[in-house]
Order: sequence, then C-alpha cells, then structure tokens
Amino acid sequence: MAGRKKGYVWVQAPPTPKFNERQKDKILSVVNEAVKTQAKLSKMINRTVMRGHRVYLYQLYEPHRDKDTVFTIPLIDDKYFEIPYARLTLRDTNGNKCELDWQRHNDQWMTLHNGTLKECLEAIETNEWFDG
Repeated sequence: MAGRKKGYVWVQAPPTPKFNERQKDKILSVVNEAVKTQAKLSKMINRTVMRGHRVYLYQLYEPHRDKDTVFTIPLIDDKYFEIPYARLTLRDTNGNKCELDWQRHNDQWMTLHNGTLKECLEAIETNEWFDG
C-alpha cells in the first residue's frame, strides 16, 4: 500500500462527555464532600475546579526561599504556590467511569486508577503517590 508508513496505527480517543450546569454541580458536590470527610484530602486540598470533563484538585505549596529568590509568578499571601495535587478525568456524565491522574515532574499526567468517581477519590487515600 503506497503512502502508508509501516508501524503506525490510528487510535481513536474515547468520546468526551459534555456536562450541563446541574451535572457539574453534582460532580463537584461529590468531590467537595470527599475533600471535607477524607483525612488526606481535607489536609492537602485547598481548591477544586472543573474544566470540561476534568476535575482538578489543588494544594498550597510553600517553596524554599533564600533572600535572593525571585519568583516569576505571584505567590498567594506572599508565601505559597498553588500546584495540582490530582486530576479526575470523567468518561461519562454520571461518574461511573473515571480516571485518577497524578502529575509528573515534566507536567505530563499519569493514570493511577480507573473506576467510579467515588472509587477514584478513595484511591487517593491509599495510594502512596499522593503522600506528602
């Protein structure tokens, strides 16, 4: 077959679900309730945001500073960075298919767990990738 490169295959990504405001509020209420009730999440998470079909969990991080340190982005309360702690990728609108992702040092995301939304939130408590 002329024109086809050897060894390449097309892969179709799963469809991205679309959420209405009621569905977004329901998903965020489940996530925020877990943040309030689970020990590790309540200690680490300061903010949750839903963008498209993903929920981002953010934590505050206090960087090491010397007297000559200059930061290129503003700090929160002149003390903290806000960094991603975890990401939940939703594959359907009711939370039955979800992926728990962790951000690597090179800003790429790595999937650590697949399951329902509640299972992924519970997996954060037991997964050592989310320690400290």
